[in-house]
Amino acid sequence: LMRLCASAAVTKSRCPPHFISPFFRKPGGNLKQIVMAFFPNYGILEVTAEESASYRQIQRRTHMGLFSKKKGPKEELKQNLEEKAEFQNLYQIYLLFEEKPVKPEAGIIRTALEETFGAIDIVSPSPALTSFAVKKYLAQFKDGALPPQVVMGDVQEFRQDSIDAFSRSQLWDVADGDALLERCRYEIFLFDMMAAVLEYKERCEMMMDWMETAVRLFPDCTAVWVKPAGKLFTADQIREHRIPREDRFVYFGVNARLFNISGSDDKVVDTLGLYAIGLPDVQYHFRGLEPQAVVNHAYNVASYLYDADAPVKSGETIDGIADGQLSREVQWKCQYEDALIQPVRVVMDICPGEYAAGHRE
Repeated sequence: LMRLCASAAVTKSRCPPHFISPFFRKPGGNLKQIVMAFFPNYGILEVTAEESASYRQIQRRTHMGLFSKKKGPKEELKQNLEEKAEFQNLYQIYLLFEEKPVKPEAGIIRTALEETFGAIDIVSPSPALTSFAVKKYLAQFKDGALPPQVVMGDVQEFRQDSIDAFSRSQLWDVADGDALLERCRYEIFLFDMMAAVLEYKERCEMMMDWMETAVRLFPDCTAVWVKPAGKLFTADQIREHRIPREDRFVYFGVNARLFNISGSDDKVVDTLGLYAIGLPDVQYHFRGLEPQAVVNHAYNVASYLYDADAPVKSGETIDGIADGQLSREVQWKCQYEDALIQPVRVVMDICPGEYAAGHRE
């Protein structure tokens, strides 16, 4: 069995990605889909339509075995290949607290929501599950249209084992994720209802606004756990961010993860989070490239897939990396397959040319 180790090489001070929406052109009869990314020393990511292949999954290149934590290279963690990542009918976010918070009554929450969304109806004032209809949006069903709901659970004890060691090995957005989590003793569960049928960008916009509103309601909130992405933030990161509205989901809801393959120079970078809204995550199996450059590339591609509704087909290529920068002269082929790293899901594998590791069909 090939064994992978979570990397300790990438520092915590990774620069946050910045994105701008893609534009399109069609020179010479060949469709070229362009996305700009303002990463340091990075330029234009170009997706070129080459020979199209049918959307398909292929056999995994390797059988994944054990992983080790980035902070403890000798401590190995067994990958759970039974864990599957599926479209999230309920998108889940947790507010975490050091001391037991006081949950506001439904009327106070509604007032805060109205400042964010406009018209709001209280569906259930119960402290156990307090739900609100967001009339700004309409979810279309066979029998008609209804506004989706945002829901807040009651205060519960936070169980440390609810975030496993595998997930804790990929907490790149805070200085010391383990220490931050260990301080937390209580949680409040946020999710959406009847929102899965919304256009995915509307749903993401609603959930990001719900998360920000909820954090403002709790000045004593310590951290925020975005479960579908396996991403942890301090509450102040949510309160103080300056991410453009249209880029918030990729920033908060997509995690670029990094793994070293033990016994070799191979590495895997993938994203986790796009699957939750029905889009493919991305994956790279490589050697000889600067991991930070690949992480930036992964966020760049994730932003493009999110913005353009994943238009890339198997067999098409995107701009790769040369001398640490994006280059139109380097084209990396994409294909859809099962993820190498848990959870099991379909990803868009990006083959980095001469830097590719493993066998691809």
